[in-house]
Amino acid sequence: MRVPESVYKELKEYCARLARRGYVTAHGGNASIRSGNIMWITRHASSLENLRPEDVIQVYIDKPSSFDAIASTETIVHREIYRRTPNLAVLHAHPPHTVAMSFFVEELIPPDSEGYYVLKRVPVVEGSPGSPELAENVANALKKYHAVIVRAHGVFAAAKFMDIAYQYICMVEHSAKILWLTECLKILGREIIRPRVF
Repeated sequence: MRVPESVYKELKEYCARLARRGYVTAHGGNASIRSGNIMWITRHASSLENLRPEDVIQVYIDKPSSFDAIASTETIVHREIYRRTPNLAVLHAHPPHTVAMSFFVEELIPPDSEGYYVLKRVPVVEGSPGSPELAENVANALKKYHAVIVRAHGVFAAAKFMDIAYQYICMVEHSAKILWLTECLKILGREIIRPRVF
């Protein structure tokens, strides 16, 4: 089935934004939008920086389909998120500061006031890409949190609107970058001053 123009335009816009920010490389990352019992998801190995209509695949939420074979490797994860949460949009990217921090923390607690106000905390989970274990761990985390970090892999964010899911991914990476910078300054001997507002 041909992807509706409105769905394609929205996916293309936010996939391109992720690419421009350097949150995905070459053919990494994926995105989806739910519509009833179906989801439109980016094709396996598609280029998010220049998404084409044929790069958006329709699959079912409640059952596998023959198109799963060409859809994103993470289709199983998106499907489980939609099954377990009321969200209608999912983004997955590999922002570098967040991926780096995932090797050192069990959760990301944003050190910046904006990140903390919105996210509070972002759990780090485990699981191989495209595995049932990853699907369960990510979906369970997104029942309670806006975003989840997969160790050594990247971030999944979900919301009822694509622009909000995009905001969550940006906030996670922004907070991870600030945390990285503050750790560097501590190594240089600077004394940290903890904010009193948290």
